[in-house]
Amino acid sequence: MTEVTVLYFATYREQAGVSTERMSVTGDRVNLGELMRKICLEHPNITSESNKIVAAVNEEYQDHDHILNNGDTVALIPPVSGGCQTY
Repeated sequence: MTEVTVLYFATYREQAGVSTERMSVTGDRVNLGELMRKICLEHPNITSESNKIVAAVNEEYQDHDHILNNGDTVALIPPVSGGCQTY
């Protein structure tokens, strides 16, 4: 079993109704994609598809095949738009 801390930012925090939580995922080699699927099942108000969620593990962006370690911190990074318009 792998236990991680999940941080929810911006729209993910609003949709999940929490800013942080501890989650346990069963399995010997749990990857980030499995955690994303579990998060979306437990928080059905998250409107993003689990495979489209961008996440950082211990402050580094990771692909969904990244293997999680017990005690990792996973941050869900919402889509960002906008920018600077010059005239």
